[in-house]
Amino acid sequence: MDKSTNEVRTLSWAAIIEQCQARPEGQSAKQWLKANGISEKQYYYWLRKLRKQAYEQSLSNNSPAPFEKCMPEVAFAEIPSDGLFSSNPVTAVTIKTRKLTLDISSAVPVTSLVEIVKAVANAV
Repeated sequence: MDKSTNEVRTLSWAAIIEQCQARPEGQSAKQWLKANGISEKQYYYWLRKLRKQAYEQSLSNNSPAPFEKCMPEVAFAEIPSDGLFSSNPVTAVTIKTRKLTLDISSAVPVTSLVEIVKAVANAV
């Protein structure tokens, strides 16, 4: 396939994907595709291909990946200790993410642990 043919197909499928994603609420993608005579296999092939192109383009521009743009950056989340934490803690569990390592002591009360997990979930 020559470059101009590929560009035309890419633009055409980008429009189809945009229309499918703007389908009426309550209608599944499968229903929309069937109603519009579009092959489900081709739709998901082009969706994957265009997402990969967008991701590679964002990497080449040194810009954050699309999913990172919508994530707020959290540098610090304070959780009150109420004086219940030991000054010489023993790590009971370690939570690791791409950007965070958190060692949690066995002395941490369950209520505080719940707050820690919520803060970590919102931060990453």
